[in-house]
Amino acid sequence: SNGWSILEEHVQDLNKIGGSRKGIIYKEVAESHCPSSAKEYERIQAANGWVTHETEIPIITQLQRMNWNDRDVLDIFQRCFSDRFSRNHSKPARILNIYRVCGDLAVSRAIGDREYKAAFNLEPSSSTFENSVAGGGVKWRSSAPMPYRTYKDLHNEDHDGEFEGDLIIATPSIRFFRLGLDGVDEFILIACDGLWDVIDPDDAVRVTRNLLFVVELSSKECAERLTELARGLGSSDNITVVVVRFYGKST
Repeated sequence: SNGWSILEEHVQDLNKIGGSRKGIIYKEVAESHCPSSAKEYERIQAANGWVTHETEIPIITQLQRMNWNDRDVLDIFQRCFSDRFSRNHSKPARILNIYRVCGDLAVSRAIGDREYKAAFNLEPSSSTFENSVAGGGVKWRSSAPMPYRTYKDLHNEDHDGEFEGDLIIATPSIRFFRLGLDGVDEFILIACDGLWDVIDPDDAVRVTRNLLFVVELSSKECAERLTELARGLGSSDNITVVVVRFYGKST
């Protein structure tokens, strides 16, 4: 409840990762900056942009990149991906949904990607540039080729080529939490989508806890191993992992 999920319910599974009969719970505390979220979708639409949707079965290409010589990779794969296909093995049970800003970028917030921002596409000397920097609503055209055909595919009409406001913003999403004060919280795992593309949150917590409390690796070594496992599981994206361990009463 309240956003918390139970990691393991069976005693034998808890023993493998250093758990107890009290069980282990975890909570996802970050929200992805995805164009499909209601807030991001509305903002992009208000800027005269659009969001496309496509599907992919990641396991097909992922299999070709996997390190089958790593036993942990095999174990994670068996546990995490055994349900990716239905019982008759003919229809994928889990499909990756990809949403793209203007049919291109799969993220809605970024420091770069300036061709999707008003200030870069306006003359610095113009008054419209100053209004744009100040957050005013100014119409602009991208200096880079835009996949307008994806707009026509969605709306059956041509896009006028003008935008108002930033399609991609660099505003960070900040949330505050109290952690490690009562000795119950054990660690926090921070990672980019290079890890989450190939490891589900529950298994990431399971693996991290095993590395910290059973294998007894340091936080740095644990992060390095998670990065290695992500590569072994076929991740094709940038991989950044940070593990912060809390030394409270329970540890």
